[in-house]
Amino acid sequence: MIATQPLLKDVLKPRLSVDELQTLLDEFLPGSGLRVKEVSLHRVVVMAGPEGLECRPGGTLSGPTIFKAVDLSAFLAVNAYAGRVLTGVLTHGSINLLDAAQPGILEVVIELAKLGRRMAVANARVFDTEGTLIAVATMQFALPSRQVHGLTP
Repeated sequence: MIATQPLLKDVLKPRLSVDELQTLLDEFLPGSGLRVKEVSLHRVVVMAGPEGLECRPGGTLSGPTIFKAVDLSAFLAVNAYAGRVLTGVLTHGSINLLDAAQPGILEVVIELAKLGRRMAVANARVFDTEGTLIAVATMQFALPSRQVHGLTP
């Protein structure tokens, strides 16, 4: 059975809009090939590529390229819900590549499993242009002290 409920018990209200996240992305990672499609109470959706997505011999997208798209998308999701925390650091990333992906646009769907004072955990699902699930991932970020950076708890 597929869960349709958000992972967090409490509904998270985004602190940044689609436009604000895209501006943040364009400011710090111009030319990343990512486009923020959706920011909602339950998830952030980012489109990746096709520019900037590297292929391996044989013509499929490389694993590191998919990981990079997930990492950046999860970072954007953390910023969407926690506010601008540009000093958040990826402390653990785990990805399962389920199917070979042909070159094209990827859709990365991020849901936060936990957003705490010092840590955020995001779950990702990656779909290819045909809607095939090609990867699932979990990303954990260490967040700076909210008191030091003037953020509310």
